[in-house]
Parts: sequence; structure tokens; C-alpha cells
Amino acid sequence: MASVLKVVLLGESGVGKTCIISRFTSDLYDPGVLTSLSAQFISKTLEFKDLNQTIKFDIWDTAGQEQYRSLAKIFYKDAKVICLCYDITSKKSFNELKDYWYEQQTKLNVDGDPIFAVVANKNDLYEQQQVKDEDGKAFAKEINAIFQSTSAKDNHGITNLFENIGKKYFNPNYDTNAIDNKEKEEYEQKKNQKIQQKKQITAPANRGIKLSPETVKKDDKKKGCC
Repeated sequence: MASVLKVVLLGESGVGKTCIISRFTSDLYDPGVLTSLSAQFISKTLEFKDLNQTIKFDIWDTAGQEQYRSLAKIFYKDAKVICLCYDITSKKSFNELKDYWYEQQTKLNVDGDPIFAVVANKNDLYEQQQVKDEDGKAFAKEINAIFQSTSAKDNHGITNLFENIGKKYFNPNYDTNAIDNKEKEEYEQKKNQKIQQKKQITAPANRGIKLSPETVKKDDKKKGCC
């Protein structure tokens, strides 16, 4: 029989909570998905074959807009897992995560002892990064949370996030911040490929063109008073 975990994703509007859930539950990514205006619920079951265990994740996607914050409290109360999500290209989303979302949850979940995860989303936009991974990791360490860098677009770190949550649930002493070397290597390879592609696209069109001595002489003759 599967264990059932209520998971709630919290964070500012636009950080990608809906896209993370869609990628995990349906392996779909829609950049044009509408921002959640209340709360949405979806389930997915994940097998942990090495542990001979199964978890049914009941996942709640909450609205991040300020006018809907009071509604979010209804849905994340008594959750077993709290995913605190921010956008690495938005310093504001990270600050609000620490100053509002985490503080509010701890006030209302006084009777529970949920598993926390700090989720640094949109790592495919590393060139626009405003929040360093070190800052996210430091906050995660401060609140004894899992830290996971993700990209719903590139499908990086999403499944790993929920696998770590499950392993933490079955074993509270599990080191969820241990680096998955294979996944990290694949991500670095993709990142380097993007950098190289961009360099090729932005390279000057006349690179490598040499002027003949005759051309140089003609240009010199043209130089003079304006």
C-alpha cells in the first residue's frame, strides 16, 4: 500500500510552480500556462524500488499573487511536504520566500513537522541569474531543508526533487543534499553547449577577413581632411 504525502508548492507568482508540477506529473512543459488564481490539485505515484516502497504525492499548486495569499493558508495547512519555490532570475521572489512564505507556514503548521524543500527554478536562465545557488543552499541549510536546482523547461532536477523528498520521508537522516553527479554532469554539458552556440551566433560576420595590400593603399589615399 502506498504512503500518501500532501505536498504544497509555495512562492511568488511566476516562479514556475505550475510548470514544475506539470513536468513531474505529465512530463509536459507549457511556457504559456496561465498563472494559478486559487489552488489546483493533482496526484502522482512514484515507486522507490530500492526501498520497496511507493508514495502517492497529492500535490497542491497555490496562487502566489498577494491578493490570494490568504487563500493559500487554507491549502498548505497540515501538509507533509512544503516546497518553497523561487525564480533564480528574481531576487524579489527569493526574498519573499524567506520573509513571507516560510514565516507564514511555520506559524500555521505548529502541530506538524513537514519536510521542507527549497526549489531554485529556471536554472536554464543562468545568464540572468540574480540569486546564487550558494544563497539558496544557505537558506535551505538554515531551515534544515532539501535544496534542489530545477528547470521545468529543460526537465532538470524535477524528478530528483520528489525522489529526495521520498527518501527523506522514509529515512529522516538521508543526505538529500548529496550531489547526483550524473545529473549535474548532464546539466553542465547542456549549459556549455548553449554557451558555445551563443558564441557562434554572436560572432562577428567579418571575423577572419583580411584586407589585401592594394585595398589598404587605396584606403590610405582616401584619408585626409574632412
